[in-house]
Amino acid sequence: MIPGRPYWFVVASEASRSSWRQLLEAVRLGPEGDVAEVTAVQVRRVVEDLVRGGR
Repeated sequence: MIPGRPYWFVVASEASRSSWRQLLEAVRLGPEGDVAEVTAVQVRRVVEDLVRGGR
């Protein structure tokens, strides 16, 4: 990891009381990255992948 270069994660949580999480997507934000744009693209990609997978 590089200090000052944040990572954005999308995880799936179970409805139960389990502490387990499934990592669906991880993106490292570059120095010129726009937080809102990176987040929108990341969420859109995860949703499209889930729909394609029949979930």
